Amino acid sequence: MRRAREAGRWLCLVYISLQRLQRYEEAPHRREARAPLGVGKMSFLGSHSAANNATEIKAKSKDGKRPEKPMNKMKAAKKHLLKIILCGNTEKIPANIDVMEIRRPATVEHVEESINSGRFHSAIQELIVLQHKALRHTISNSQEELQNQQEKVSRLYTHLWAQMSKIFHTSVSALSSQNIDEPVATAELKEAVNALVEQVNEEKKSDSETAALIPESREWMAKWEEVVKQSVKERMCQLPQTTRDKTTSSVSDELEHMGKTIKSDLYVVANQIKPLYPENFDVCTIYAKFYIQHFSLQLNTITEYGLDEQDTTHLLVWVHYIYPNEIMKHPDLVHNVSWEKIGPLLPLEKILDLEIQYALSVVSLVEDLMKKSLDYEAKFWTEEKLPTLLNMVYHSELPFDIIQMLYGQMEGANKVSLQLAKQLLPLLVQQLATFLKRYKAKFEEFIEANKKHKYFLPIVIANINSCDNYREYIRSLEKHHLEDEVKSKLHDTLRKIERIGFDTLLEDLFEELQPSFRKLSQKNGLCSHGTMVQIIKISETYMLKFKTLKVCYYQEIMENIHLYLVKEYIKRIMKKKVSQKSAEQQKIIANQIIESASLIKDCCLRNGSKAEWLNDAIPKIAEIIKLHDIDAIRTEVASLASQYPDISKHQVGAILYIKGNLRNSELKYIMNILADIGESKEENSPMLFSHIAVS
Repeated sequence: MRRAREAGRWLCLVYISLQRLQRYEEAPHRREARAPLGVGKMSFLGSHSAANNATEIKAKSKDGKRPEKPMNKMKAAKKHLLKIILCGNTEKIPANIDVMEIRRPATVEHVEESINSGRFHSAIQELIVLQHKALRHTISNSQEELQNQQEKVSRLYTHLWAQMSKIFHTSVSALSSQNIDEPVATAELKEAVNALVEQVNEEKKSDSETAALIPESREWMAKWEEVVKQSVKERMCQLPQTTRDKTTSSVSDELEHMGKTIKSDLYVVANQIKPLYPENFDVCTIYAKFYIQHFSLQLNTITEYGLDEQDTTHLLVWVHYIYPNEIMKHPDLVHNVSWEKIGPLLPLEKILDLEIQYALSVVSLVEDLMKKSLDYEAKFWTEEKLPTLLNMVYHSELPFDIIQMLYGQMEGANKVSLQLAKQLLPLLVQQLATFLKRYKAKFEEFIEANKKHKYFLPIVIANINSCDNYREYIRSLEKHHLEDEVKSKLHDTLRKIERIGFDTLLEDLFEELQPSFRKLSQKNGLCSHGTMVQIIKISETYMLKFKTLKVCYYQEIMENIHLYLVKEYIKRIMKKKVSQKSAEQQKIIANQIIESASLIKDCCLRNGSKAEWLNDAIPKIAEIIKLHDIDAIRTEVASLASQYPDISKHQVGAILYIKGNLRNSELKYIMNILADIGESKEENSPMLFSHIAVS
C-alpha cells in the first residue's frame, strides 16, 4: 500500500514536469526564467542559471577546445522521465543533459548566436524547430508574419550553410597543415558534419511544402558534394611555389604535383576525415571520385597537345602503374574507396594512342642516338689515338653506349607496362639490326681508307672485341622469344664484321708468308726444313700482335692461322713438282713432311689453337707417300677421306703423283674407295680440302 502511494506521488510530479516542458517547447517566445522544479532532493532542472549556462556555452576551455556540445536535451530528459515512470529510478540526470538548453526557446537570436559561436549542431536543431513553426499557421500570427518568419529562417539557413561550407572547403588543407591546431580543426569539422547529418535526415522527413517555401533547407547533401568538388579543384590547381627543375618539363612537374596531392590528400581523408562522417556517406569514395575526375580531365587536356617522349612516358606510367598500384591498392584506400564507381584515368582509345606515340617516340630517339654514337666513334677511329686497354684487351665504349641505351628504353617500358615493353622490343631489335649494318659499312670504310693509320691494327682489334658485347646482348634476348629469323640476321651481321676484322689482321701475315710457301713448291722444296722454320717464326711474330684480342677471338684467329698453314702446306704438296719412284726417296720426303707437320702443330697449339682436327691431315698424307703395299695405301687413303670427307679424287691423285711408281690400274683401285666413303659423308664434317685449289 505504501509503495502504491509513493508511485502515485511520483506520477503526479512527472506529469507536472512533462506539462511544463511541453509548454516551453510550444511557446519558445517565453524568455522569463522559471524556478527549478524540485522533487525531493533531486533538482530536475539543475542548479545553474540560464545566464551562467549561456556564458558556459560561449566560453572555450583553457586548452583552446570548445566544450562538449549538449546532446538533444529534450529527448534525453524525456528518456529519464520515462525511466522514472517505468522503473522508479530516481538517479540524477547526467551532467551532459543541460536543462537550460531544453528550456531555451528556439529564436532567431539564439540560432544566430549558435552559428556565430561555431555550435552548428545546436544551431541546426534550433533552426529545424523554427522551420516547423514558420510553416505552421496559428491564431496568433498573420500571413504577413508567417512569411516574414519564413524569410528569417531562409536567411538563417543561408548563413549557417555559408559558415559550414567554409569548414568543409578547408578541411583537407587544415588537417594537412603543420601550422593548424589539429584537435580544434577536427572539432570544428565534427560540428559541421553533425549539423549536415541532422539536416540531411530532416530533409528525408520533410515534404514538398518545405522545399517550396524554404528552398535553402533542401539539397544539403548535393551542396556538400559541390563544396568538396570545389575544394578538390583548388587543391589540385595549387602548383608549388618552387623553382622548376630544368631537367623536367612543365607537364612532368604538373603530373608530379597532382599525383602527390592525390596520394597525400586521400590519406588525410581516409584517416582523419572519414571517421567523423556516418558510414553511409561513403566519404572516401566521394573525395576520390572528384580527385580522379579532375586528374582525368587534366590528362585528357594534356594529351591534346604534342608530347615528347618524356611526357608521354610520365602519362603512361601514371595510367599503367602508379594509379592502379600506388593509389588504388594503397593500404589506406583499397577498402575505403569503391574504385569500381570511379573508373579509369583515360579512355582505352586514348591510352592506345599514347602507347603508339610512345613507341614511335622511343624508336625515333633510339635511332637518332645510335646514329650520333656511331658517327662519334667513327670520327675517333681516324684520330691519332690508341684505343683504351681494359683487362689487357683493346676496348671500345660504343657497344656499351648502344646496349645501355636499349636496356634503358626497355626498362622504362617495363615500368609503364609489361605489355607495352613486349610490343616495343621487336622495334628496338630492328633498330639494332639497322645500326649493325651501318656499323659494318663504317668499319669497312675505315679499313679501306686508313691502312697506313698509326694505330690501325689496335683499332681493328677493338672493333672485333666489340662484337662479343653485341652478341652477348642478343643472347640475353632469347628469353623474350625473338623470332629465329631475326636472331639469325643479327648474328650473321656480327659474323661478317668479325670476318672483315680477321681478314684485315691476317692479310699482312699471309702476304708475308707467301714467298716462303712458294719455295716449298720448287723442286725438292718440301724437304726444306729451314723454309718451314722461317714460316713458323714469321707466324709467331704476328701472333704476338693479336694478344690484345679477347680470349675467344684470339683462339679463333689462332685456328685461322692453323688452318692457313695446314692448307698452304698441303697445297704445295699437290703442286705436282715432285715425283719419286724410289721407295727410299719417298720415305725421305714423307719424313720431311711429318717434320713440317710437327712444326705447324707445335706452333699453333702452343699459341692457343684448339683446331686439333687439323693435326692428322699432313701426317696421313705423309703416310700415304711412305707406304708401298697397294692395299695399305688404299686403306690409308680411306682413312684420310673418312676424316676429311671434302677431299676429291683430283686431290688424292695429286698426292699419289709423288709416288711415281704406281700403275694406272693401281691408281684406279685406290681411287674407287672414295666412292664408298662419299656416300657416307656427313653434312657437318670439317672442311679442309675444299679450301685447297689444285693446279
